Amino acid sequence: MARRPRPGAHEALLDAAREEFARAGVAGARVEDIARRAGISKGAFYLHFATKDDAFREIVQRFLGALEDHVRRRNDVEQQVGREAHGGAEAIAALFESECEMDVELLEMLWRHRQIVAAVDAGPRRYRDLFADFRRRVRAFVANRIAERQRAGALRDDVDPEIFADVVVGAYDDLARRMADMREKPDLPRWTRSLLAILYEGILARPAAPTRRARVR
Repeated sequence: MARRPRPGAHEALLDAAREEFARAGVAGARVEDIARRAGISKGAFYLHFATKDDAFREIVQRFLGALEDHVRRRNDVEQQVGREAHGGAEAIAALFESECEMDVELLEMLWRHRQIVAAVDAGPRRYRDLFADFRRRVRAFVANRIAERQRAGALRDDVDPEIFADVVVGAYDDLARRMADMREKPDLPRWTRSLLAILYEGILARPAAPTRRARVR
């Protein structure tokens, strides 16, 4: 009779694998250490994964899936706040605060996975390719959303949406890598407000210049 996996063992192995990959990298992590950290036998590991690389791939795919889900939820929140606000400065302030809240959540996620990002950078190319594909999808999503808001008159129309998407995705990409070298958690709300203040200043539609009236003599 085939041996059946222990309930909860799969998630326990993934949690243990995250810690081992963060500690030793993809090449240095060992199956026996992952299994020991999860509290199961080495043989039981192979009931869930053919190799340690399979475990790492699942970790990376789950991480990227969570990031992509966050991007879409952020867009949904942005649209909802935009509908509920009454326009003008009130709408801008409401959007800024909601986006700050969502982006702090994003940075928290990046902080928790910072060593996995580092392990991907140092690991086999196939994992870097997964990240590259993810970045391309997010850049396209952001560029399309910016173009929509430009057509609605909410954003400057002289800014290339593709360039703006490169700036946004590149900024958060660099912050994730910067975190990997940090031992103490930074002030993530401050990081978020600083970045969004720069982005808002550069992309918001400029108010129309007042029309000069001819002087009456």
